[in-house]
Amino acid sequence: MTMKVILTILFLTPFTLFGQLIDELPKDENGNLYFTEIIQVDSVSRNQLYLRANQFFVKAFKSSKDVIQLADKDDGLIEGKGFSIIIEAGVELQMWYSLKIQSKDGRYKYEIHNLYFLYGTRSSPPSEVFDKSVYYKKNGQPRAAYENRKNEMLKIIDRLILEMKSTMAQKSKNNEW
Repeated sequence: MTMKVILTILFLTPFTLFGQLIDELPKDENGNLYFTEIIQVDSVSRNQLYLRANQFFVKAFKSSKDVIQLADKDDGLIEGKGFSIIIEAGVELQMWYSLKIQSKDGRYKYEIHNLYFLYGTRSSPPSEVFDKSVYYKKNGQPRAAYENRKNEMLKIIDRLILEMKSTMAQKSKNNEW
């Protein structure tokens, strides 16, 4: 197989691997969950990518105005904070995260970070939820609630990334009607 075919297969394969170990979740240098990637988009200006990123926020969130915390067209930067719902044992749990998209001519970079879970008034960072001492039972098997939370978290992030990549790759429609 050529490298291009292998990369295409990997791109189409979701990140979510249900048997994934906690240690394999992507982290920054401080051990916090951190999802990032630089995507090449040939022949697309920073301004066009910025507008596409803005469009992504509008499509991905009920109220982009409530989510977007910083929008700097000159720097091609949009940052926001949003949440998604995870149902755990019949109870709604909010997964909060920060999302940053920075555009340059021909490429953009996304970062998903500052994740935490909120249920009721209790807030838990992933480092607490996915700590091996609480994640695994004494027999070495993962606790169902924590495994479900990890898998749902990864599904949400996968969907967010796929929707962002799709929006960022869309060609501008001309203004003829």
